[in-house]
Amino acid sequence: MTRKANNDTIDLQALPLLDEPDSRQFVLRVGEHRARLEYDRDGDRIFLGTLDVPRPVEGLGVAEVFMEKTLAWVEENRLKLIPTHPTIKAYLRKHTAWQRLLLKGVQV
Repeated sequence: MTRKANNDTIDLQALPLLDEPDSRQFVLRVGEHRARLEYDRDGDRIFLGTLDVPRPVEGLGVAEVFMEKTLAWVEENRLKLIPTHPTIKAYLRKHTAWQRLLLKGVQV
C-alpha cells in the first residue's frame, strides 16, 4: 500500500515495526511522525492498549498497517493477545482472522 504524506511517497508496508520495551510501546515512523501503540507483557501474554497516530498521517492508512504489523509480531512471538483499548477491540471485530491470537476466553 503506497500512500502520500507531505508530498513524499511512503510505502507503509516497507516501514519497520520498532519495539521499544523500556517504554512498553511499538513505534512506526512515518516520515517525521511517530505512531505508537502501548503494550504490557506478562509472560506469554501481551496487553495492547492505546494506539496513537499523529494527525498529519491519520488518513493514510497508518493505523491499519500498524495493527497488521503488530499482530504479525504477536503471532511470530507466540504470545496470547489481550486487547484493552476499544480501538484494538474494534479492529479485531472487523478483522476476525486475527482473533485466533486472543487468549482463550477473551472476547472482543
